[in-house]
Amino acid sequence: MAISATQVKEFRERTGAPFMLAKACLEEANGDQTKAFEILKTKQGMKGVKLGEREAKAGRVVSYLHFNGRLGVLLEVNCETDFVAATPDFLELAQSIALHIAVTKPTFVRREQIPAEIVEKEKASHLDSVKGKPPEIAEKILAGKLEKGLYMQQVLLDQPFCNEEKFKGTIADMMKGVAGKLGENIVVRRFAWSEVGTGGGASL
Repeated sequence: MAISATQVKEFRERTGAPFMLAKACLEEANGDQTKAFEILKTKQGMKGVKLGEREAKAGRVVSYLHFNGRLGVLLEVNCETDFVAATPDFLELAQSIALHIAVTKPTFVRREQIPAEIVEKEKASHLDSVKGKPPEIAEKILAGKLEKGLYMQQVLLDQPFCNEEKFKGTIADMMKGVAGKLGENIVVRRFAWSEVGTGGGASL
């Protein structure tokens, strides 16, 4: 199949691939840009690198505004290429996460961002419930309380998605599913939310 210069130009703008490589991928895919993108990733050796280890510098900043205009969310979600950032699956994921943030109002993206003093304070608040128990049992109980009382309440990736009818699992699970489908690493970089009369929060 003959590939036009316009097709090559469009594919290059989406992927950043050199002209001859872009043309070769399109020719091998008979002009199908989605298939050409998969071929490009194979040719560039991307298949040999785990998703979580690949840089995610492309992406989108999306917003969500509650219907009454009193609550708004800004969210940055990253992927590896502009090509994937423009796909319906990626955009739907980003919008779903923005909606979730509006509903649950988390404080952090991931648990590693929580200051140690907050974790220790949460542990200390449950010490009375494990008094007299063997150390290994006490540690398991405290870990469970941290999961439910801190991580699931304040950490975006650890929270179950707000609409179980649409997706049953955590935000991290949702992201992994879309990343696997699109073949690219997907990362939530940061978010901010603001609600009239109650302040707001941000994870930077």
